Amino acid sequence: MPPPFQFRGNGPPRGPRGQNSKPEFTFRPPPRPISERPLLRGMREATPELLFPETGPKPAPKFASLDDLSDSEEAEMDLSDDEESESEARPRKKRVVALDGNVESAQPILAAIPAPAPPAPKWSNPDPYTSLPPPDESQHKRVDVVKLIRKARLAAAPAQPKVNDAVVDNVDFISLGAVGDDTKPENQPPKNAPKGPKGMEIKESAAASRKRTRDDLPKPLTTKTGKPLRRFKMDASILDDWMPLEDQNPTPWINSVTPLNVATRLHNEILAFYNWVKPHHFEQIVRQDIVDRLERAFQKRYSGVQIHAFGSFASGLYLPTADIDLVLLSTSFMKTGIRAFGERKGQVYAFAGFVRTSGLAVDGTVEAIAGARVPILKWVDRLTGLRVDLSFDNDSGLLANRTFQEWKGQYPAMPVIVSVIKQFLLLRGLNEVPTGGLGGFSITCIVTSLLQHMPRNQERNIGSLLLDFFHFYGRVFNFENTGIRMNPPGYYNKVFENRDRLSIEDPNNSANDISGGTKEISLIFRAFRHAYWSLKDRVDWMNDNNQDASILEAIIAANYDEYIEQRHQLRHVFDTAPQFARYRQPPPPPPPLPVGESPPPPPPTGPRSMRSAPGVRA
Repeated sequence: MPPPFQFRGNGPPRGPRGQNSKPEFTFRPPPRPISERPLLRGMREATPELLFPETGPKPAPKFASLDDLSDSEEAEMDLSDDEESESEARPRKKRVVALDGNVESAQPILAAIPAPAPPAPKWSNPDPYTSLPPPDESQHKRVDVVKLIRKARLAAAPAQPKVNDAVVDNVDFISLGAVGDDTKPENQPPKNAPKGPKGMEIKESAAASRKRTRDDLPKPLTTKTGKPLRRFKMDASILDDWMPLEDQNPTPWINSVTPLNVATRLHNEILAFYNWVKPHHFEQIVRQDIVDRLERAFQKRYSGVQIHAFGSFASGLYLPTADIDLVLLSTSFMKTGIRAFGERKGQVYAFAGFVRTSGLAVDGTVEAIAGARVPILKWVDRLTGLRVDLSFDNDSGLLANRTFQEWKGQYPAMPVIVSVIKQFLLLRGLNEVPTGGLGGFSITCIVTSLLQHMPRNQERNIGSLLLDFFHFYGRVFNFENTGIRMNPPGYYNKVFENRDRLSIEDPNNSANDISGGTKEISLIFRAFRHAYWSLKDRVDWMNDNNQDASILEAIIAANYDEYIEQRHQLRHVFDTAPQFARYRQPPPPPPPLPVGESPPPPPPTGPRSMRSAPGVRA
């Protein structure tokens, strides 16, 4: 055992003179580990007996042999039993001898027992040319270790006595029905009963996908970000919700078209569709009332704020069931351009709570999308049942609306073509940017871009313009290599943009791509190509057979009951709500009577006139 310390002193100098001249002092070696202390290293004689006798039962073995275990659900655990009889534990030869004390009488039995095979060598060096390959362990059943552990625990656990619970066992249960009476559902159709026509079946998805009304709740969403589900089909066909019924008119605008030759019939039918689908006067008034009511409610709490409409509603080019896009502008944004609303999630949720408590929205329809790049509020208006989208401190939509009004004055045919393209994409679920579709302003841009590069005399026939649109974007235009520039009109080669997306340069901001979110542009252009051939074949068929059917039926025939119901609802609101009384015109007065004629006498009333009337008994 070394001493706890050691003094070394100064030894002979090492190295050159002046180096390592520092004296070495006394040091103490580091402490030893606890396991090496003399007290713990002392040896004692092994005692044959335990220090403390075993008083309790012998514990079960902690580990069992793998050879004695089985992971099968049906096989019982084959554990070693210490209570086996001594005769069962002996070898087979000894057990036979023990059956009879006479060894000679057991000789025939022992002779019948085959001799044990010689033990295999524990190790050998196999011949690499003649030996078989090692067995493939992947072909054998793998042992489930978890099942082995569970079964071993159950086998080692002591058996618990069964506790009789009178409540669980239903000891005092008294049956009031007949013995063996099985309960069957009532009023159920037979198993093989006919289901009727497929078009009359009630589908659960129809109510969920139709337009929300004032009594409906918002559509269920799959994620917390408010992203809608993909609704389009991979072949760009019409959605099932828009498919017309058998006894329904799929083209309600065709009634106002006068049968003419095929050359001008498509032109007149497109105009008839535009006049049928464009907003009526009362629709514009009812929608504007939503903006006014919302602005008054916000100005009571936030002084000086303004609410403006943008998108299709502001341009007057919207479908009957379209949403209302609004933007809330703060006073600081209108003065300095610095955003004050919508910058924090808590502020967006506060606006959502204000809309709920103000009585403007249907209960349970307010939805706040605060985590998006552009925060937005969605709800259903309580009075009209229309859907409202509210954004904050963003004037890009207002600038786009001014640009649309300029294009509308330059190209009168543009709104007509845009209405047909919007309806065409809506029927196929390809008109929503969140699901990869083409938005309303992007549709306006591609239609305007086509008109910018065409002679003005071709705008007179809208039918040929529609065919040219489907032909150009369905068969000619290559969106992978070419981008669209609106101001000045032209095209450019795509270098850094995504080749799988459509690129349209924002006319108000050249650094912004307004169609970057259209992921399904390849499917949309493929639908345009199919629409071109459908219209062309329809025109050729009508020209050969001299038919007076609808030409647009080939691309936009659908179930338009939703449009009709929405207009009836808005008309009812317009006729009954007191704030619209000043817009309702009184009925025209009766025409004046000719000179010299007196008005006819009023009809007789009262019981006396009834008795004097012929054929009436008192």
